Amino acid sequence: MNELELLQKELKAKSTQEVGDELGVSKATVSLVSREKYPNPKKVYEKIRDKYGDKQELIGVETTMSAVDILMEMENGDLGSSYAMHS
Repeated sequence: MNELELLQKELKAKSTQEVGDELGVSKATVSLVSREKYPNPKKVYEKIRDKYGDKQELIGVETTMSAVDILMEMENGDLGSSYAMHS
């Protein structure tokens, strides 16, 4: 699911103001991004991905990989830069 789809999913369940508050942006920004009218949405997309994206946490490790992929890499001793320590 891309950032725009994630945003639209949240907007079906919450108000524009609520989503804006969660993302730390104005409701006008949320509205413009959702209608693909925001001039440069890269930073907003990053906030959407961070807040609503498909992240998994496994023993203090935050990643966008599935738990199965992580376990497979652990078994193979190949868990490299695919993760970041959760602070």
